[in-house]
Amino acid sequence: MTTLKYNYINKNKFSRPGFKLLRVSKIVMHYTANSGASADNHRRYFRDLKERYASAHIFIDDKEAICIIPLNEVAYHANEKACRVQALKATAGYYSGGNANLTSIGIEMCLDKNGNITAATFNRSVDVVAELCKTYNLTASDIIRHYDVTGKNCPAPWVTKPSELTRFRNAVNAKLKGSASTSKPKPSASSNKNVYYTENPKKIKTLVQCDLYNSVDFTEKHKTGGTYPAGTIFTISGMGKTKGGTPRLKTKSGYYLTANTKFVKKI
Repeated sequence: MTTLKYNYINKNKFSRPGFKLLRVSKIVMHYTANSGASADNHRRYFRDLKERYASAHIFIDDKEAICIIPLNEVAYHANEKACRVQALKATAGYYSGGNANLTSIGIEMCLDKNGNITAATFNRSVDVVAELCKTYNLTASDIIRHYDVTGKNCPAPWVTKPSELTRFRNAVNAKLKGSASTSKPKPSASSNKNVYYTENPKKIKTLVQCDLYNSVDFTEKHKTGGTYPAGTIFTISGMGKTKGGTPRLKTKSGYYLTANTKFVKKI
């Protein structure tokens, strides 16, 4: 995701438990309520957090957007009270009653020293959320406030003035429509077939978020090498194949990665 910087905090029980999301049904918007503190200030705060449970996936200020928790993991951002959005209600054996935290991505907008969400922060948030909507096949109506989930006064400026949420959704929708109008023609059925690298491409870039596995068999138990965002570059040391003959790329670190040209590109 080109608009995001990825700087993950280490796993810990207070802010990054390592639980997996069940799905991404909504994007939940927050504000930090912390005037003058930057996105990186908040990254460092949640990296060192103790004695309470809280976090969000992404922090955005007027200079940058930082993803501090992988987008396939739980952040503790919208479950302090009963969930009021049916689509977000969920539970898991590892997180009973996790609700919105199991089914959404949380985004925190930072405030300037005067306590305002600046135009630059607003616009950068639009860019990030539009990319998330494309990645997870969501629409502008899937963008909601923390207030909508639990009733908390967050983001306070958007609770006081609900038209700000409408303005944000409209801006995201314009981005999505603009992307659609400039996209390439729909490929024919034959071009939708899976195509794989069969020879070592030496170096690749991921086109989507990808996982690394310790085996050519891409099952959950083998997914031990981590999850990496689109745009990550890997050096490929060799090739492998599944029993069924599907090619895999072997990274320099020894983990296996998809060889599907829909997901990775030779550079």
